[in-house]
Amino acid sequence: MRLFKIILSSLITLILVYTLNRGWNLGSPIPPLGKFLDPFHGFWQNATDQGTASKASSIPGLTDKVTIVYDSIGVPHIFATNDNDLFFTQGYVTANDRLWQMEFQTHAAAGRVSEIIGKAALDYDRRQRRLGMVAAAQNAIKSMESNPVSKAMVDSYSKGINAYISTLSYEDYPFEYKLLDYSPEPWSGIKCALLLKSMAQTLNMGEKDLEMTNALSLFGKDMIALLYPDREKVGDPIVDNAGSWKFKPAPMDSVPLALPKELVSLTPTEKSPPDVGSNNWAVSGSRTATGSPLLSNDPHLQLSLPSIWYIIHLNAPGVNTMGASLPGSPAVISGFNDSIAWGVTNAQRDLVDWYKIQFKDASKK
Repeated sequence: MRLFKIILSSLITLILVYTLNRGWNLGSPIPPLGKFLDPFHGFWQNATDQGTASKASSIPGLTDKVTIVYDSIGVPHIFATNDNDLFFTQGYVTANDRLWQMEFQTHAAAGRVSEIIGKAALDYDRRQRRLGMVAAAQNAIKSMESNPVSKAMVDSYSKGINAYISTLSYEDYPFEYKLLDYSPEPWSGIKCALLLKSMAQTLNMGEKDLEMTNALSLFGKDMIALLYPDREKVGDPIVDNAGSWKFKPAPMDSVPLALPKELVSLTPTEKSPPDVGSNNWAVSGSRTATGSPLLSNDPHLQLSLPSIWYIIHLNAPGVNTMGASLPGSPAVISGFNDSIAWGVTNAQRDLVDWYKIQFKDASKK
């Protein structure tokens, strides 16, 4: 009887060890519960205050002293003696606060979400890949790297992110990595470009080609002109259809085009909510308490959690800028410096075209 109890206890222990140390997929992925619930390394560690990146000035990779000051609302102010250290530290500090957000957005842009959450994201990933987001990002990073200044910014920023990632062990991972049971990848310039392309995709407000093409086929040109009159002439192209254009067609891919055997379901794409809008206004210095002018800028984006933007102050010789940065991309997009303040918003231009491909033969080449 005693031997039976020992065997039974050992068997139960083995079953528990096996069960708690492997992931499960019950419709949605479930992380290994033993690792996830571990009070010393699991999600409990995320309940403690991880602090700020105040030690960034001592991490390997910096060439000179950097000072980071967090104000009362948690905005980092970075003071560096050169641009490379400035953007290196910006990458480090941003990763300290927003690592999972910025990396997951690159997976979403590239059509890699199903690698993390499974089959539920396959349709989304297929659509992102058919849009050519990675190819567009590759072209963008080539353009960035052709300019020595922008290349140095992207390289330094990426090195700063990787410096932060290198300090992490499993217990330090943001909660989302533990919940989804994966680890952060090394950062590279292509990820910066993917984030910018993702923003461009979000801000494309003219993606109604499928619906409008179907409506035109059903109702005809005259009825569509009546139902959808051209009310905003300012939105018309500034170049007419006259004349010829000299351009070099993109070379054909040497790899055979891989298309699904069946037709892709042309379901309408997700549209931005109709109530999303921009707010941009200025107040003269003669009307403010400080005597300085004010600029308010609200780009054409939804509220989100975490926020789309990351507020930061960057200071180095020749640079003194504060404003909203995009987590995963260097510098400031909307903000102010010693001389001016600037903002951005969506021009609501139609930036996406759809093409129906007709092949000359069954080879689809």
